[in-house]
Order: sequence, then structure tokens, then C-alpha cells
Amino acid sequence: MIGRNLQTAELLYLLVLKELKVRYKRSVLGYLWAIANPFAFAFVYWVAFKFIMRVQMENYTVFILTGMFPWAWLSQAAIQGTGSFTNNLSLVRHVKLPKLILPCSNVLQEMAHFVLAIPVVFVFIALSSEQIHAVPLLWQLPMMLVLQAFFVFPITVIGAVLNVYVRDIQYLVGIMFSVFFFVTPMVYPLSMVPVEYRAYFKLNPAYWLIDSWRIVFAGDVLPLGHIASVIGWILAFSLVAAWVYRRLAGRIAELI
Repeated sequence: MIGRNLQTAELLYLLVLKELKVRYKRSVLGYLWAIANPFAFAFVYWVAFKFIMRVQMENYTVFILTGMFPWAWLSQAAIQGTGSFTNNLSLVRHVKLPKLILPCSNVLQEMAHFVLAIPVVFVFIALSSEQIHAVPLLWQLPMMLVLQAFFVFPITVIGAVLNVYVRDIQYLVGIMFSVFFFVTPMVYPLSMVPVEYRAYFKLNPAYWLIDSWRIVFAGDVLPLGHIASVIGWILAFSLVAAWVYRRLAGRIAELI
């Protein structure tokens, strides 16, 4: 059993490494492209909301970045992972491997990008003259990395399995994340939302995840309510993913 688990872990590592090498092959900037997209979006929204719409918020750049990079991990892993079975026909049909390794590799690829982007966030926090509290970060940062990985993985599995049966799912997932980007909230604080509507925004599972990251990067201690909400959504997504995979995974090799 231990030997089999080690083989699975090694295969997962090789898949992630292969995808990262292929993605940045012959690229001058390399992994910097992984942070270019969320950074560019953050810059555009910063200009639009800070100087055009004139959002009165201190350290607005830090607010944008501390939400944008976790969001990039969440959305890109889900969108790319939706095609993890359909885009790996030869592996699914001809290689004997646990199928869940494929969506898991997408989650870990985007996690690697996020980890490499963390220093960028800290640079902007330092430039904004905010104090970085090291003690809470030492245990909360690794905890949030694990929580987000478990948060994203079942979402990716659900999308990947359903996409085998209905190829429109990959497009719907992209649209869904475009909508959820604006209702999370990402580019404005929840305090700007009228009080009577804030409870509806908190029904969005991504709100608790992104707000938790902002609290962690601010150096504050996460409230138990945030941790419990994130874990609750992980359990809910995992139950749905387990049911979908158990019912539909048997025909994946046949249908792709």
C-alpha cells in the first residue's frame, strides 16, 4: 500500500512538473507569466476604481492583490481542470493510473503559481507601509494553502467528470467564474454593499475563501467563523464530487 501511494505521489509530481515545463518552454519570462495576468487585472481595476470611480479606501492596491492572486488559483484551476480528462485522452485510455490524479495536477500547478506570487504580495504590502506580522503568517499561510487546495479540488473533479458527458461545461465554468468575480466581492469591499444585501454575498463560498486570504495577508488571526465556513464548503463540495465521480466516472475512458 505504501509503495503504491509513493508511486501515485511520484506520478503526480511528474505530471505537474511536465505541465509547468511545457507551459514555459522557450519563454523568456518563465513563471512571471503566471503572475502577469492577475497583476494586469489588478492594475486595471486599481486604476478604474481608485482614479475613475474614486473608491475611498486605504491601501486599495493591497486589497486588490490579496484577493486577485488567490482568485487566479481558484478560477484557473477550475477552468483548466474541467478539461483534465478530455485533454488527456491517451493517459486516460492507455495508462493505468488513478484518474483523479489529472484534476489534482491542475490544482497543484496553479498552487505552484500562487506560491511563487506570494513574494509579490508581500512587496506591495511593504511598499504600502503596512506592517507584516510574521507569527500569524507562520501557521495561517500553510493552513490556507491546504484549505484552498481541498476547496478547489472537488470543484475541479465535478467539472472534469461532467465535461466528459457534456462538453459545454468547460464554457459554462468560465462564464460562472466571470460572474462570481463580481459578486465575491473582489474589487470592492463588502462594506460598500448595502447592509440589507450583505447576507446574500456571504452565501457565495468564494467570499469566505478570499476574505480569509485578505485577513491572513493583513497579519490578523483568522476568525473561527471563517475557518468553519471554508471547511463547511469543502465538505459540501467533496460530498457532491464523490457522488458525481462514483456515478459517472466508469464511462470516462469510453466517452472521451
